[in-house]
Amino acid sequence: MRIDSPELDAEIAGTTQGDRLEVHAFRDGQVVAKDLQAGSWSLGWDADRQVQGQATITVGDPDGSRAPWGLSDPLGPGGSRLQVTWVSGLSGARVPLGWWRIRHPDPQETWLTYNLADGRAVRVAGGGSVTIQADEQTATVVMSRLDAEVVTEATCVAEVRRLLRDICPVTVRPEVVDGPVPGSLVYGESRMDAVEDLLSAIGAVYRMAPDGALEIVPAAGVGPVWTLAGGEDGVLVNLARSLSDEGVYNAAVSSGQTPDGRPLVGRAYIRSGPLAWGGPFGKVPLFHRSIATTQAGVDADAETLLANRVASGEVDLTVTCLTHPGLQIQDRVIVIAATTAGELPLEGRVVGMRMTSATSDAGTTPSKKMTLTVRVSAQALEAVAARVRRG
Repeated sequence: MRIDSPELDAEIAGTTQGDRLEVHAFRDGQVVAKDLQAGSWSLGWDADRQVQGQATITVGDPDGSRAPWGLSDPLGPGGSRLQVTWVSGLSGARVPLGWWRIRHPDPQETWLTYNLADGRAVRVAGGGSVTIQADEQTATVVMSRLDAEVVTEATCVAEVRRLLRDICPVTVRPEVVDGPVPGSLVYGESRMDAVEDLLSAIGAVYRMAPDGALEIVPAAGVGPVWTLAGGEDGVLVNLARSLSDEGVYNAAVSSGQTPDGRPLVGRAYIRSGPLAWGGPFGKVPLFHRSIATTQAGVDADAETLLANRVASGEVDLTVTCLTHPGLQIQDRVIVIAATTAGELPLEGRVVGMRMTSATSDAGTTPSKKMTLTVRVSAQALEAVAARVRRG
């Protein structure tokens, strides 16, 4: 959660008015455009992308001064960042939505023509808008490729901090257990790939924190932090499910090699339940290239990979709920699903999230509804299915 506040939770579940988005532009740590008037906008996050957060924000440009001509202009794509904050219209509560790197500004300008007394015509700026496509700070990590880098730190977290020290701070959730950098790890050109390899070795993933830091969190997620129930006082609007066997596995195969080049293979299986290896579901392994250099290492990698896959979830549910600006990807939530056997809880990890604006006579405000993608385990869905079948 970006902010843990029971008062905010209660406010979100009730009637709101006057909520707004506050946007400032910074360049090299200095404010270069303050209180940009955000018109239509959308903010989206996807945990399956390296650049998880992507935004489109249209800001007003009443006198034409904000339309960029060069990379170094305040809203130009030469390194300017947007600081975005959700502000409650009722309580004034502020929820930071992070820092966003401007990637593609698209100015829309209008011009007014005046005829002077001597017959000459002049054109003056009539105002307009700038539609900005922006990415979270992970875009900078992706852009900053490695140049013959080698591992210099002893542990994975320390090495991630070193790789990102000139880009963004790094914070670590207390549930994450650091570990040694695998001896066989060799970097390519991608800094983001290197970060992901290091975090994979300790069973962790990343997300961008509200203050612009890269936050290291457990692969299984954080929480649960929020319960989504329906009803008059609830926040759940709709729950859709579309079942597929795509991306569902009942085994993990991890391959590596010894320091002298001999191949190593480790395997782990689901042995019981509806997805049992060799049962009706079949034999569906997930393959992974490990950086381990011992048999015990690839065995452990396979076990960890399969356990994380099961814990973090394998089936995606599309959830429409009331907008909670404090929620983040990698947060775990409990969705209360209505079934013929009654209301049953489903716990899963938020892997997708989309917030948008809504336009009314009063102007543009955050929409009351947002869309989540919640990844739940196949076993959890099977437990619900069993309850429904029993009635």
